[in-house]
Amino acid sequence: MSGCGSGGGCGVGNKLNPGGLYVGIRINENEDGKAPFCDTQGISVEKDQRVIVEGDNGFEYAQVTNLRPMILKQCQLRDARRLVRTATDADQASFQAKLDREKRFFADTRRLAEERNLSMKLIRIEETFDGRQVVIYYTSETRIDYRKLVQDLAAVHPIRIEMRQLGPRDETKMRGGLGPCGLTLCCSTFLKSFHPVTIRMAKNQNLSLNPSKISGMCGRLMCCLAYEEEGYRTASPPGPAHETGVKAQNFQGDSPV
Repeated sequence: MSGCGSGGGCGVGNKLNPGGLYVGIRINENEDGKAPFCDTQGISVEKDQRVIVEGDNGFEYAQVTNLRPMILKQCQLRDARRLVRTATDADQASFQAKLDREKRFFADTRRLAEERNLSMKLIRIEETFDGRQVVIYYTSETRIDYRKLVQDLAAVHPIRIEMRQLGPRDETKMRGGLGPCGLTLCCSTFLKSFHPVTIRMAKNQNLSLNPSKISGMCGRLMCCLAYEEEGYRTASPPGPAHETGVKAQNFQGDSPV
C-alpha cells in the first residue's frame, strides 16, 4: 500500500499548502467522520468555524478543524471540497433540524422494517443538507427486497430515499471506534478505500497468526498489516537463521537472531 491511489503513485508531486489556501474540515461534525481538505477560495476562516462546502450530493455543513500549513498529496488536492461560504445562524438551525429529522427517520425505518419482518440492521440515516434526499445504510446477511419498505417510508416522508447495504468493513468504518493500538480506526479517519489484506502479509512480518491478534473490529484482517508489506517484500533477503554460523571480517560466531 504505497499510496492511496490504485497505482500507489500518490506520493509523486506533493506540494506545500500554499499560504493557507486549503484547510482541514470535518463533514457534518461527525466525530468519526472523514476530515478532508477544503479549498477556501480566498475566504477567511477560523478554527472551529462552521462553513458550507460543496459535497457529493449538494451542499454540506462542515466544521474547520485545521488551519496550519500542511503538505498535501495530489489525491488530497483532487478530493478537496470547495468552500461556498461561512455558515449563518439559519444554516446552524437547518443543520440541527436535519439531525432531528434523521432521528425520526431512523425510528420509523426500524419500526416499519420490523413490521415487514426484514432481517436487516440499521447503521445510519443520512439526509442531505438541502433535505432533498436521505440515504439508509444497513447490513444484512442475505439479500433482501426492500421495495415495500421504501414505499411505506415514502408515504410518511415525501423525500427521495436510497438504500445502501454495507459489508463488515464498511459498517465498522461508519461506526468508528478505537483499534488495538489505542488510536481511532484508520478506516474511519484517513483511509479512502480498502486494499486487499492477506494472511501472507502477517507471515512475512513474523507476526502472530492468532486471529485475535491480527483481526480488527470488523472481524477481518487489520488494514495496517499492509502498511509495511512493501518494505518487507522489497527488502534484501533475511539474515541467517537462529544459531547458525556467520562469518564477518575479524569476527566469527553464532547469529543471535
